[in-house]
Amino acid sequence: MVMIRRLLLGLGLIVVLASCLLGQASPPILPLSGVHAGLQGVGRTIFEGDKIEEFQVEILGVLNNAIAPKQDLILARLTGGPLATTGVIAGMSGSPVYVDGKLVGAVSHAFPLSKDAIAGITPIEEMLAVGNSPASTAARTELAPGYRIARVSDGSPDLDRVILDDGQNPTKLPETPQETAISNLLLPLRFGGFSKTAIDTFAPQFRRLGLEPVAGGMISGSAANPHPSPTDLEPGSMISLLLLNGDLELNIDCTVTLRQGNNLYACGHQVLAAGPAAFPFAPAHVIVTIPSIASSFKIDAPGAVMGTIQQDRFDAIYGRVGGKAAPMIPVHVHLDSADKKISDYHFDMVEEPFLSPLLLNLAVTSALSVTERSIGNSTLNLNAQIKLSDGQSVNLEDVLSGEVGTDAMVGATVAAPLSMLMSSGFPDLKVQDVSLGIQSLDEKRSATLDQVWSTKSEVRPGDHLEVTALIRLPDGDTQTEKIPVEVPESVTDKMLSLVVGSGSSINAMELRFSGLGGTPRDAQHLVRALNRMRRNNRIYALLMAPQRSFVMAGDEYPSPPPSLLQTFMADPAAASSVVFSGTSVVGDFETQPTPYAIHGQKTLMLKVTGSMN
Repeated sequence: MVMIRRLLLGLGLIVVLASCLLGQASPPILPLSGVHAGLQGVGRTIFEGDKIEEFQVEILGVLNNAIAPKQDLILARLTGGPLATTGVIAGMSGSPVYVDGKLVGAVSHAFPLSKDAIAGITPIEEMLAVGNSPASTAARTELAPGYRIARVSDGSPDLDRVILDDGQNPTKLPETPQETAISNLLLPLRFGGFSKTAIDTFAPQFRRLGLEPVAGGMISGSAANPHPSPTDLEPGSMISLLLLNGDLELNIDCTVTLRQGNNLYACGHQVLAAGPAAFPFAPAHVIVTIPSIASSFKIDAPGAVMGTIQQDRFDAIYGRVGGKAAPMIPVHVHLDSADKKISDYHFDMVEEPFLSPLLLNLAVTSALSVTERSIGNSTLNLNAQIKLSDGQSVNLEDVLSGEVGTDAMVGATVAAPLSMLMSSGFPDLKVQDVSLGIQSLDEKRSATLDQVWSTKSEVRPGDHLEVTALIRLPDGDTQTEKIPVEVPESVTDKMLSLVVGSGSSINAMELRFSGLGGTPRDAQHLVRALNRMRRNNRIYALLMAPQRSFVMAGDEYPSPPPSLLQTFMADPAAASSVVFSGTSVVGDFETQPTPYAIHGQKTLMLKVTGSMN
């Protein structure tokens, strides 16, 4: 590993020398071995506008293994400009530091709540190695936490659905660093077009990623040249990584450390640790620097897209000016508000498996928080579509109703399947666009499953019966829903159970009976399963027999032949990939969509007598 690392560092230095030979201006490098306490230098950054200013740097020493194994950090005191009152400023990450005209590294770390501008500097050798990191490759990943694929039997040979685990296994973000420990400088996260409610709701999640939320917006005529040409991006310039662009804007800001032709190094530390990345970036105009006791920060406005960040690594981000544009996912939100106001939002978001679902959730929540009530009876009818590049699509239809926080449910409802699609790792699965239609009502449309009865309590194989479900509405009235049920001719058991319930209750029950799930076989398998997710606005009926079933490769096989079960149980290698269950779903039925979000579950017992005449 040491030899490989040295080789990468050597390649980085060769790139610098080659750039000089080709006539591209690059400063000489001061290697870490030549850095020691007492050296005096200068740094470059923007405090306001587009003017790059110098500040003074006094090297205090080198901290070995300061932030990770074999990750050294140069400790320095910064002075000049506003630093005496601001301390190290969020947004200075990547500001280049020079000693005797030689590039030492980039300002990247600080001590939270420190009274002095004491900074950590990432050595330039570490940053140059990032440009030689491997490009992105397709990789298979497990199904998103909280979900699994299951097969149901309702007469069709291949009906798969996704089962939701009711959020019992949430993905946890890293904890916030302690205030006394040196840590990455916070990166300003600029919000444009977002409500304060949405920002406050999601701010803790972003802070855990090392981002400092800053409310902002585009300004007009603030800069003499609002769309700088590529030659304007030089060491010390501000850049914005554009996560959302359009009616809603979200940018991460840091500073350029080094530019060699079209190669760009910035930040001096990771942004999201995404590894191979595809984030569009633009030059940023600094409107003002805000002093703060907690963490001073810059407010800026981005210009036109100039290139793509291709690597997001521990020591730096690396990108290219110009070239192929970063892929973005278009999103369209149409909202029919309860106050008769119609709103349409159009924006593009970065294509990144972890980040895109979070951004979609944030954007939808913000759009709804502006016009919809957060407290009081509310119902949101959702129709959404996630289109894929191969012509397939995931279609979502649901009713969300409650008294508090109903607006926050919609974003999560759409973000969950998007996360599953983007984290699947299938190379032929690419999201083309996302569209949402939301209708809002200032009333509660939730219903409780109150009673269930059947036209028959004794059935024969092949029988048809009708199940009636009585649901109780918020005003106390009742409504009935009919479910036609067919008993399979292959049934040999004496008793069957018919479980009738809402989508969420049936999901929970299937998890209890079927245990662990598996990973989908291919993109088509996953899309088909997502389209069969159980909805809130229907009633489902599962006909269950006391027969053994098993789950293998993400599929559930009810009532398998005894010979097949014996084969699996006798072969330890085969049995290791199989999860057995003591019940089999022999029929799966549902009502037509209702205008209500339904809750509850009931069970009927059916006695099987003889055979069908």
